[in-house]
Amino acid sequence: MSRLSVVHLLHANAVSFSSVLQIGDSQHIRLSGRALAVQRQLEYVDSREFPLAFPIFTKPIPTPPIDTEPLCHHTLHDCPLIAVHSMRIIGVSSTSVVHIGSTKTVEANSRVKHIRQLEGGKSYARSRRSD
Repeated sequence: MSRLSVVHLLHANAVSFSSVLQIGDSQHIRLSGRALAVQRQLEYVDSREFPLAFPIFTKPIPTPPIDTEPLCHHTLHDCPLIAVHSMRIIGVSSTSVVHIGSTKTVEANSRVKHIRQLEGGKSYARSRRSD
């Protein structure tokens, strides 16, 4: 049995990058995000330089076998109401969810490839210095 959620005041500054602010009940929430984070010692930006072809973006994510084992679960809620006076959210980012309500399933994955390039470590750095 689901409960009723009441929030009197909600203030969210930012919701970005595959994130969701959901008010109300839902059946299924699915969030997915891919990001390439490049940190360089020298300033140089070329969006075509790295295609999103790294194995981290295509490798399957193993899931636990939750359907093979039957579960018996009983919950008793003394109060059918969840009441919150106010929520202040600075930011929701990178495949996240703020959900006020009930849902059946939530599936979220975020894949981030970090690349750090330091001066002298790559040939691009020397060639870009003359630009």
